[in-house]
Amino acid sequence: MMKKSLIITCALFALISIGYAETKSNETEKELGLRKTDLYSEGNETVGDQTKYGKDATGTSTKIERAFTNAPPMIPHDVEGMLPITIKNNQCLSCHDKANAEGMKAGMPNLTAIPASHYKDLRSADQKDLPTLAGARFNCSQCHAPQSETKPLVKNEFTPDFQSDAEKKGSNLAETINIGKDTLK
Repeated sequence: MMKKSLIITCALFALISIGYAETKSNETEKELGLRKTDLYSEGNETVGDQTKYGKDATGTSTKIERAFTNAPPMIPHDVEGMLPITIKNNQCLSCHDKANAEGMKAGMPNLTAIPASHYKDLRSADQKDLPTLAGARFNCSQCHAPQSETKPLVKNEFTPDFQSDAEKKGSNLAETINIGKDTLK
């Protein structure tokens, strides 16, 4: 009997709270969203912020710190003429492929080589190493994007918590991807 009365009391409290919350709100749809125009009549007067990508030439740009451990690094240089990336036309490989990166580092000390995880067949059970970039990883811009110089709509208070300085500069995904795998069996 005690459980039944407790459930009824909680249900009544929830209903009253919901009703109070609905009557208390005076915000309009325009005030609730990030857009400050009427969604029902926005027409041509609503224009998003112009995206401004960096125009630093390849090899002259400053590396952007990763947002979190193993985050795909942002592209710090101009990508004009490099897109779209296809499996037969990937200009990123001319500098970032592991076969080319070491030789390119002399002229571009900030160059990031494609990490070992991109040369693994992650679809196979043994995740064997591949001599060339994995076919599933050819589309670089699927994960990596140029950094835009755009003012955010909402303040970002996220601060990354790296376990080591090496995680700020590179990927250890190839070594850590299977952590915990045995516990799932």
